[in-house]
Formats: sequence, structure tokens, C-alpha cells
Amino acid sequence: MTQSTAPLEPGQILCPYCLETVRYDEARLFRRSETLQYERLDPSELTNPLKRPDILRTAFQSCAGDGTSDPHFVPVPYLTNGRPLTVAMIGASGSGKSHLLTQMVAAVIDGGLKPYGVNWQSVNPADHSQFVRERVARLRQGRQLEATGQTSFAEFVEALLLTGADGQVRPVAFFDLGGEDLLRTDSLLRFLLGVDALIFVVDPLLALRMPQLDEPRRQAQLTVTGNDPAFETVLDRLPHSGGYLNVASALVVGKADLLRFEPPVDRWLTDDASNTTFDPRLLQEESRDAYAFLRRHAAPGWLRPFDSALRCTLHFASATGGSAQDSRFPHGVRSRRVLGPLVSVLAMCGMLTKDAKASSAAARG
Repeated sequence: MTQSTAPLEPGQILCPYCLETVRYDEARLFRRSETLQYERLDPSELTNPLKRPDILRTAFQSCAGDGTSDPHFVPVPYLTNGRPLTVAMIGASGSGKSHLLTQMVAAVIDGGLKPYGVNWQSVNPADHSQFVRERVARLRQGRQLEATGQTSFAEFVEALLLTGADGQVRPVAFFDLGGEDLLRTDSLLRFLLGVDALIFVVDPLLALRMPQLDEPRRQAQLTVTGNDPAFETVLDRLPHSGGYLNVASALVVGKADLLRFEPPVDRWLTDDASNTTFDPRLLQEESRDAYAFLRRHAAPGWLRPFDSALRCTLHFASATGGSAQDSRFPHGVRSRRVLGPLVSVLAMCGMLTKDAKASSAAARG
């Protein structure tokens, strides 16, 4: 949990939506119908020891919340498999964070975390199939994802059960929050008080004062800015301890394909380390290179996540390998280094080694 949460009693977790404590309760179980309606689950259906695990795998539990949030339902496996880990993507609309998150999860389900000793299973099979169908398959077909819709209630777009290097199973939920929503909706910012990891996505078209980006910037109708207001809002709202934000963080220079001929970006895009073992030395090198790159080409405000967080790494990544034209990627989609930020925050949260302190030793390159 983050530094902002009080110690939980055994069996308690934080609801990923409303931040109220919740524990597994078979009196509050529901199933979801084909019309996406939640219907009460009859406890008598759980008496058959052969059917029980499969029924619970697809069941949900209602959360009483704090009485002010919208009705919400938490997948049962999220409640019954270790301490959950929540990961939130932060960035402006159009920054590419939705594409990055999709390719990140796609890499996981393709076995990308196996070299790190981490295996996966879906939290809810139906929701996972929908995510693959509507996001992963769409990208692989060369089609651009739709922009993140406006919302005042944070819901994870995908959740996986990850078995870490220590053999412990933890639910990991991914949230894709629109930058504009964070600026206008106080409840979304309050939700972030319980998040375990933050991945900040830098849009080169907004951040980098580089002439070769002027034409794609013009086509996207964007101008260089001094910071990302979503970064600033999140960092100002979250509590700090000893002057620093104590949440596992990663700062990603996204759309790195636009910079593929620029040193040191060219080195890192060529050396796609998504299928190697965890190497703190390389993580430090990439963090130093990305920091120096942003320091040289961007205003200081873009580095504020690194300056503010006690544990933060920096990365280069390309979710698609090229720019979309008329909602399609004409040359197909090829991701590069999309797992790096996730591997880093998983290491900081102790999932890549039995020693959590050792795994976060490289967090400030």
C-alpha cells in the first residue's frame, strides 16, 4: 500500500474504486448476466466442491463503499489472492498512454514477464477477453485506439493475477486515467491516494523543443508546453513523506519512434530488453540517459515526477512504432520497450525478488 493508507487487518484490502476497506463476504456475491446486469448469486450454488472454484472465478462482490460513490462490484479473485497492486497511467489526452498500457498488458499475456520469474492469469476471464478483443486485437490489426472517455469514477481497464518470483499471487489492476478528467474531477484525485504505482507518460510533441518534431506537432495541432498539467495536479495532491512522494513511479518518454535516430534514444530502441532478466545496472543507465535527454530538450517541469518521487525510474518506449493516419497505422504496429516501466514498478513493489529492498535499489538512477 502507499504511505497514505493505515495498516489493514488480516483479510482486508482497499477497494480499488472507493478506497474503503473491504473483505471477502459470500453474503454479498453477484454474478454478471449476458446483458451486463449484476444478479445476486445464490450461496447454495457454492456447495459443490467441483463447481465452486469456477463459479467464484467469474463472480463479483458488491462494495458498500462510503455511501457517496457509485455502486460498484469487485471481482472475487481480486479479493482472495494476496495484497492487490494498483498501477495508474498518468498523462495528457493524446500522449499515447492508452496505447502504451495496451501493449504493456499484451506483452505480459504473451509471456513477457516469464524471464523475470512472473506468471499471469486473468482476474476475470470475461473482462480479460473484452480487453484483448477491444484493445489488443484492434492494435494488432493496425487500428488506433479510441481516446479515453470522460469519467468521474475510476475503474480499472484490466486486472491480472501475477505470481511473483517469491511465489506469492497478487492481483494487479491497471487504471487508464484521462488527463482532463484528473484536472476537473476531485474524486479521481482522491482515488489516487490509494494507488501503489504511477506511470507518467511524456508526449514528445508537447515536451521536446526539437525542430524535427515541428511537422508532426503541426499535424497534431499541438504546441510545446512547460509541463503536463496532469503530472502537476497529481504530484501536488498526493501526500509526501520527508519531502518525497513514496509511491513506486516510472517516467516514460513515449512515442520514442519519433526520436529513433536521436542519441541516446536510438541505442535503447535498438536494444529492446523486454526479454532479458532484471538488470539494475541497465535500468540505471536508461534512467540516466532519459533524464539527461529530457533535461536537454524539455522544460524542467517535465522532470518533476522524478524530482518529486523517492523511487522513480526513467524510460524510452514506443507503443506503436509509428504515427496513425486516419485512425490507422499504415505500416502496422510494432512496440518497443513497453515492458520496461512495468518491470521497474513491479521490482520496486517486491515482485521480482524475495527481497523488496534489493529490487528497489536501482530506483533512482
